[in-house]
Amino acid sequence: MKKVYTLAFIVCFVFKSYSQCEGGRFINKIFTQTKSTKNIAYSTARNSSGFMQKIMMDVYEPKNDTVSLRPLVIFEHGGAYWTGTKDYQSQIAMGEEFAKRGYVVSSATYRLEGSFASLLFQELMLKAVARGVQDTKELVRYFYNSARDSANPFRIDTTKIFLCGASAGSFNVMHAVYLDSLDNLNPQWRIWLDQVGGVFGHYDFINFGTDILGVVNINGALGDKSYLDNQHINFLSVHNIHDPEIPFNRGKPYSIPTLMDVDGSNILHKRADSLGIYNPFYIIPTVGHTSFSTDLFGTVEQPYFDSTVWYMNKFFTYQLGCSSTPTAIKINKTKILNVFPNPTIDEFYMQSVQQFIGQTISITDISGKEVYRAVFNGKLVSTKEIGLTKGLYLVRLTSDKSQEINVGKLLVE
Repeated sequence: MKKVYTLAFIVCFVFKSYSQCEGGRFINKIFTQTKSTKNIAYSTARNSSGFMQKIMMDVYEPKNDTVSLRPLVIFEHGGAYWTGTKDYQSQIAMGEEFAKRGYVVSSATYRLEGSFASLLFQELMLKAVARGVQDTKELVRYFYNSARDSANPFRIDTTKIFLCGASAGSFNVMHAVYLDSLDNLNPQWRIWLDQVGGVFGHYDFINFGTDILGVVNINGALGDKSYLDNQHINFLSVHNIHDPEIPFNRGKPYSIPTLMDVDGSNILHKRADSLGIYNPFYIIPTVGHTSFSTDLFGTVEQPYFDSTVWYMNKFFTYQLGCSSTPTAIKINKTKILNVFPNPTIDEFYMQSVQQFIGQTISITDISGKEVYRAVFNGKLVSTKEIGLTKGLYLVRLTSDKSQEINVGKLLVE
């Protein structure tokens, strides 16, 4: 009889998971309009200058939605802890993208430092991260309290919360979920954390390591890969393979020698794989940082904004039970492509690329616009025949079979 009850529970759970995605909800943009509530103060806390500060967010919802409970996507901007805003064009675009799919989206800011100096010293940077983690946890608490005490004005399903961030915002959400009091934290770091109120106490209303539904890490890192353990939740990573600001592997942010080493997305991906944590990894094969937007102005950059949204949505729908297998998200295997001669005047070839014959060659200009796409035949490529003018290009060979991508730079003179 116990087996019958267990089977019935599983059937009901699966049916419920798939039924909430009926009509393409979450998978597609089924709403044409959104509505936003601006400048909500979700917390008040002391900033690095010693003053009490209201910490703000905007909330995006699908217009004319009748569903009683909706998943919440929290998205935090980047900016190195001294700049950045919820009003970035890319933040607004993220809010509208996912609200049209049926999510509620919180575009949230957090306490920033007063100057660039926070980037130069371990103590200041660590305290900035601590404040960001505190604000992230307070934001989640705000939605929990509003659901419990204020008639749930945004109709949030508090069992379905995604924490997402870019750059500094990713540091916030990653440490909020994966760093806990049992981790082997540098003793000096623990002292500095305690000086600004710590990141572990007063947040026991949920277990952040298990009760958040999923995490999105865009060009972020953890202080140490050991913070990940096999009791933790799934996450998605998006990271430029040549990131000049936050290391793709292990290194110092911005290569500033006075800062601490951190573990970037590639290190975290390998660690999570070894622990059996589902962690799809999308590698942007270019030099850049949070390539879906610019850091200073937050303007949307293509094609990587659409790519980032696509991978986030695949991850969300998998976590919600709308897609049946993790293979919906493919991990790109990216390698450096050797292009010769380089610079070139009229033609070029690639070394050790026989496995790509019959696959796809594509070329994009420096703005990210694709200027050429064809089936690769393994022969010399004439820049004049395919219409390349003077400038810098990215040449990409893609295998549909193995999902391997080889990318190289080409300068045409």
